[in-house]
Amino acid sequence: MKITFLLPGSSPVPTGGVKNIYEHANRLASNGHAITIVHAAYVIRNSGIRAMVRAAASYILNRFGIMQWRPDGWFVIDPRVEMRWVPSLESYLLPDADAVVATAWQTAEWIREYPLSKGRKFYFAMDFERFMEASPEMKKRIAVTHAAGLGIMVISPAGQAMVKASGGSTPSLVPCALDFTVYNLQNDIDADTRIMIGFPARPERHKATEDAVKALDVVRVRPGFSGTVWAFGGERPAWLPDWVEYHARPSDNELARLYNLSRIFVVPSIYEGWGLPGSEAMACGSALVSTDNGGVNAYAEHDRTALITPVSRPDVLADAVWSLIDDDELRMRLAKAGYEHIQRFTWENASMALESCLLEGFDRG
Repeated sequence: MKITFLLPGSSPVPTGGVKNIYEHANRLASNGHAITIVHAAYVIRNSGIRAMVRAAASYILNRFGIMQWRPDGWFVIDPRVEMRWVPSLESYLLPDADAVVATAWQTAEWIREYPLSKGRKFYFAMDFERFMEASPEMKKRIAVTHAAGLGIMVISPAGQAMVKASGGSTPSLVPCALDFTVYNLQNDIDADTRIMIGFPARPERHKATEDAVKALDVVRVRPGFSGTVWAFGGERPAWLPDWVEYHARPSDNELARLYNLSRIFVVPSIYEGWGLPGSEAMACGSALVSTDNGGVNAYAEHDRTALITPVSRPDVLADAVWSLIDDDELRMRLAKAGYEHIQRFTWENASMALESCLLEGFDRG
């Protein structure tokens, strides 16, 4: 098949959703499909003259190499995958194909009007956090794309609920996956070297990084606490306390090393479509404490493979973390069960699921 993926903008820095698409593209190409990934400078339709001017400037700067739109600094694209940088998502700028896949609500707005020559229309809807955080007007606009009659795929049950709430039919589930050659058990779950507690530090409000800081500040001053609290993300936030050991833009291998030195990993988000750091930590033998953010339920279950707490309750989050510090048997039970459970989320399974969705939609005609 000839398959076109539409991405909303450029990708010079790591992003979970974009990484997911790139990995799928590589694997589809290795299975013999002809893959094109289209990145567009102008993606939000009817966004006004200022947005059009900014998009034009971005297109020109990237077109002539002054800025970088490709992911070459953080992801290796299979040379068989064609990468395109275009000014907008007008259909004449796209190749003819058997299938065209929107990967965000912005691209789904364009795809509805494409001629049949661009391929059967699919939508890999990974907009859960954006949808839940949106204003009523924006939520209504996104909901229209969920109910537009496209062949919709999502990464988690939270995404399925989002699409159904928008009036769409039940979408196909294509779960996220992990690279177990990187994220694996390097230190035993009961190793004495596991003395750290980690969390992701992100600036978006729905990531609730401050809740993790509040919770761990309570934990670290309790009698009997020992170890190091660490976090990772982009540039270190200026407000982050000195007692947090910070790792800016760690490589995948460095991140796996940190997970393997951690006895507990904390995810404080209000919303997650999936939540890769939590699943990566589980694959490395760290016990997960996460808020009930939606996406975590795709790969973790309370008191069986993780501890799951209410969102926006750093006090409860702190108690859950302390329960694992205070009860090492509980920590190891959850970490071991989490490690074993997460092994099912392989790229082979995920790629097969996506390919099956595309082929089934094509066969239905």
